[in-house]
Amino acid sequence: MGKQMPKFFINPPTNGEGKNKTPIIIEGEDAYHLARVLRAKPGAQITASDGQGRCYEVILTEVTPESVRGEVLKVLPDQAEPALKITLCQSILKGEKMDWVLQKGTELGITAFIPFLSTRTIARPAPPQFAKKRERWAKIVTAAAKQSGRGVIPVVHPITSWGGLAGVLTAGYTLVAWEGEENHSLRQVLTTRFPTAPAEIRLVIGPEGGFAPEEITMLTAWGAAPVSLGPRILRAETAGPLTAALILYHYGGFEP
Repeated sequence: MGKQMPKFFINPPTNGEGKNKTPIIIEGEDAYHLARVLRAKPGAQITASDGQGRCYEVILTEVTPESVRGEVLKVLPDQAEPALKITLCQSILKGEKMDWVLQKGTELGITAFIPFLSTRTIARPAPPQFAKKRERWAKIVTAAAKQSGRGVIPVVHPITSWGGLAGVLTAGYTLVAWEGEENHSLRQVLTTRFPTAPAEIRLVIGPEGGFAPEEITMLTAWGAAPVSLGPRILRAETAGPLTAALILYHYGGFEP
């Protein structure tokens, strides 16, 4: 894809809609990135999002590494967000594998991530490290959202225990990708169970070693529908982003 200015996230303008000439202020890492990395100058135009479904065409009036100021030229609905919200419940993966899932999942359109611990989870951070892990993952998601032009920054929820998933999954439609499923493909389940796109789907993906059989029994009891992703065994870090992309494609989420 061609190189273009990334999207920046701002707080919603105080007047609500952001009329022409509304001042915009960007500070922190984004201001430094604009001034030092992109070498933006006054008069340059950027796209900013308020994370609430609105896009702002902004002309820069002042650029320093500490603070970038601009004025709103135009307010538009943000077209970058798919109508279908996908929450990926991902059993924590080792090292860069988890980073990859968060980055690529954000690029593809996942709305939220719930990292969890299951029986075969290899990477098991100690509870005192949970907050630090979440903070790091949130930075990865934020950077990916900016680079890919998302309209929102996906939420990274706190690490949850296996038992904590029960309350999450019973709240809506849930699919679990499982290599042991022989009767129901992803396409079959989407076509028969969800003939029209629901507002939200939760997707559950296991760790490197997959789910234990008793975990699939529990997930099914909690309302999850097991689906097959085909005859080839996918790596744990591939399954989540791929399945989310297939779901969005099925419901037209990649149309221009």
